[in-house]
Amino acid sequence: MLGFAGLVFLSAVAEGGIPGIWRTDRVLEKDGRVAKDRLHSRNNANHEDESFLNAVGAVWAYGIDKSGAGYDAATGHDAATGFLIDQCHVLTNMHVVYTDDVVVDPPVGKSVAFAVGQTEGDKDRGALQGLKFLLQGRVVAHGDAMILDHVVRNPDNDWAVIRLAANVDSTITPMTIAAIDLARLPAHFTLAAAGFPTDHRTPRGDGFKLKDLWGSDGQLVGIVSVSTTGAFIQTTIQTTPGNSGGPIYGDFNGQKHIVVGMVQGIRGNGIDVSESMPNVQVLFTPGTIAKITLAEAKTPCR
Repeated sequence: MLGFAGLVFLSAVAEGGIPGIWRTDRVLEKDGRVAKDRLHSRNNANHEDESFLNAVGAVWAYGIDKSGAGYDAATGHDAATGFLIDQCHVLTNMHVVYTDDVVVDPPVGKSVAFAVGQTEGDKDRGALQGLKFLLQGRVVAHGDAMILDHVVRNPDNDWAVIRLAANVDSTITPMTIAAIDLARLPAHFTLAAAGFPTDHRTPRGDGFKLKDLWGSDGQLVGIVSVSTTGAFIQTTIQTTPGNSGGPIYGDFNGQKHIVVGMVQGIRGNGIDVSESMPNVQVLFTPGTIAKITLAEAKTPCR
């Protein structure tokens, strides 16, 4: 049985610039990612209830405003992933919201946009073709102090908290995040990720079609490093650009869908992953959880 370490708080229950990209033309592994319908379990593999993933949404590193002509955004391909940790705070990667080549001591207050939820029916209606709610927000806290050539200096400290201008609809339940006792996290433990991979949107040429949330299961390969800022792990979870900032979750001590980290980077094409070529993720430590909790407390929901 696995135990939590440090602080645990319960809520109600990667695009360009992803660090650590190594290109490859070889595709040896089958693409095992599947679409997750958050409204109807009959549409999911094994007919499982995936409604807990309603808290996972798309993040843009700029504000999106609506005009008479529609939403003011050049392309939905710029979207990465984030997820609600309470009714007004979103957690994502630092490199998702600070996208310049070089970023040094980035100030908080940067404007971003977040769309969440799933629309009903086959038509892609809603905030941004398939996502139900679009909210503006600003960055209120982040991890590292430097990004060079789109790469966060300390990948284990690649996180950012967004405070939304308004609370998300009460029908969407935030996700639970926790720090895990690393000493009791065995190799090959099953973890999963969810998000909005760009490669599933680009072929359709409809950048904003974000209704389909894609998920992938994988196994822990190993813990690369643990520092005072956080932890850095490798897994066989299949992820591609756009997944950055998405939750890494699993079942622990009888509690389901506990988020223990975030997608951070990919190797090769992100699909051809194995123990010798794993993808990389941020794993929460008690120190990381404490900083995120402090950011929530300083910018409480109304």
